[in-house]
Amino acid sequence: MLKDKKFIGLQVFTLAYIMFCILASLIFTGEITLHTNINLPMSMAWNIILALIAFDFSYFFVTSKNIIGQVIFGLIWLIFYPNTFYLLTDAKHFSDWFPADSVSNLSSIRTVVNFNILIFGIIFGVVLGAWSARLVLERFTKKITWKILITILLSFLGAIGIFVGRSASLRLNSWDLFTQPYQTFLLILRSISQENLPFILSFMLTQCAIILLFYLAVDFPKKARK
Repeated sequence: MLKDKKFIGLQVFTLAYIMFCILASLIFTGEITLHTNINLPMSMAWNIILALIAFDFSYFFVTSKNIIGQVIFGLIWLIFYPNTFYLLTDAKHFSDWFPADSVSNLSSIRTVVNFNILIFGIIFGVVLGAWSARLVLERFTKKITWKILITILLSFLGAIGIFVGRSASLRLNSWDLFTQPYQTFLLILRSISQENLPFILSFMLTQCAIILLFYLAVDFPKKARK
């Protein structure tokens, strides 16, 4: 299962990004801390680790030959899946970290490095999410109708996960489902309200659109060979 060169290459690539974030953190702050207001590179590194966990378990799910293993890997993937598209909300850090004059000029080395770490981290997280969704969808069914229905459901659940993770009053994370499952599940259910639906539905549609784009992009090489 771990002999897939592309899978191993992705782990190495992710490790390189994380090491770069650590190096940037040490150079610009002299310390390693996960507090976003102090250290953007380390915050992005942590978010990418969570996104990679989601992708890795989707890979383990589709390559496992054991039913019990598939159930366990599938559940862990589903729990961590929102961490992938959650990185879209890190776009808020553009206003937190980059004043208009510093972005327009990109005159500071620290600004340039953090700017690129943030942009790449957001794109990387979204790509991991779309890849993992495609892996699972292809494992479940080959029928377009079922793929659409599963994508909508998955995107809805993912959007709820993004909301409870970003909401200032909740700030839940995937680990809470392991440490406090009952309380966390209740908080998630309560978050599905009319007040929060605009956020949830907008992120659901965004995820659906991105997953669709990945399907269209993958189909191009097949059509070109015909």
